[in-house]
Amino acid sequence: MEHRAPGTDSATGVPPQSSSPAPRHEDRNVWVLTAYGISGLVLFGVLAYYFVQYVAD
Repeated sequence: MEHRAPGTDSATGVPPQSSSPAPRHEDRNVWVLTAYGISGLVLFGVLAYYFVQYVAD
């Protein structure tokens, strides 16, 4: 008697296909670049605020 993994079709030995595709996971580099982008925008905003305050005085 053959041993098969649970959840496989007994006739073909192939796991059943799910109706919905697996969710796509973004690469880690995308999240790192996003974090750098947000941090850069925040830093730019802070510098722009202080520059405007300096010019206004």
